[in-house]
Amino acid sequence: MKRVVFYVEPDWAFGAVHNELMKWFRIYGYDCRILPWNKSYTREAMKELDDVTDLWLTTPHGWRFLGYDYLCTVPEKCAVVAHAKIDMAEVIHYHGYGDFDRFYSYAAVSPWLSQVSKDMGIQREAKVTPVAINYNMFTGEPSDKLSVIGYAGKYEERNAFTQEQINSNLAQPKFHKRGYLVREIAEKLGLQYRIAEHYHRSFVTMTGFYKNVDCLLIPSTEEGAGLPAMEAGAAGKLVIGTPVGHWKNRITDAGGIEVPIPEEEFVGKTIEHLNYYIAHPKEYREKCYQIREHARTYDWATVVGSWVDLVK
Repeated sequence: MKRVVFYVEPDWAFGAVHNELMKWFRIYGYDCRILPWNKSYTREAMKELDDVTDLWLTTPHGWRFLGYDYLCTVPEKCAVVAHAKIDMAEVIHYHGYGDFDRFYSYAAVSPWLSQVSKDMGIQREAKVTPVAINYNMFTGEPSDKLSVIGYAGKYEERNAFTQEQINSNLAQPKFHKRGYLVREIAEKLGLQYRIAEHYHRSFVTMTGFYKNVDCLLIPSTEEGAGLPAMEAGAAGKLVIGTPVGHWKNRITDAGGIEVPIPEEEFVGKTIEHLNYYIAHPKEYREKCYQIREHARTYDWATVVGSWVDLVK
């Protein structure tokens, strides 16, 4: 049985993705474990692990630790999956383009991000390995009415970052989230709102979060993929978001309501939709049932094959 080590963050989105992948990989005949990259290890220990590991599955960011800090393995032994623009930008900025041609396999989590890889000058095509969810863990009944807005991404207040930071190729994905718009919209409408990061500490507890909101807003200007839209959809909640990440190719109009990215338009259109569904609870529930049914297509069973292909 091929032994694979997932070298990733063990919690939040990475934890949700790779814990589910471990279950599926076992079915396909791969023995997998997660090694948290937010802990420190000795080079000796990492080299010893590499000696008994057939393949590492990580991100370009993780590869930089494995290959350049721990010096424990080589690109040919790494299946590398980009989850954000910064993943690729870091490797290019510090080490150039050569590693991408040497990776055992190379992928990105959405068609948009695969195109970004090409636009950044990486000649090797990034195969698309979509992220997914465990539908059964999230599915639930729609609310009777819309009164609580939710936000499940990384939260920062307005003006937490400079425009230079936001525009940089090495900008963290959180710079593009705009979670503050959720609070501002809720306050304008006099609605309750819940920010998951303010009181949740693990992806495991997030299944309970969606039960306590009626609508999820995604104000991002950029996403590699975007789990919250899929998780909220499976929970039978109204999803309103921008056309980023998986929106165009997987979520679509069947899985939510698309609103424009520019801030003024985002706020205006979102408020318009919220007011409509607040005033029309019957239509609100019908839309939520439609979204929940479409969310069945987000389950790992529909995409896991593309991930297994990376480690064959």
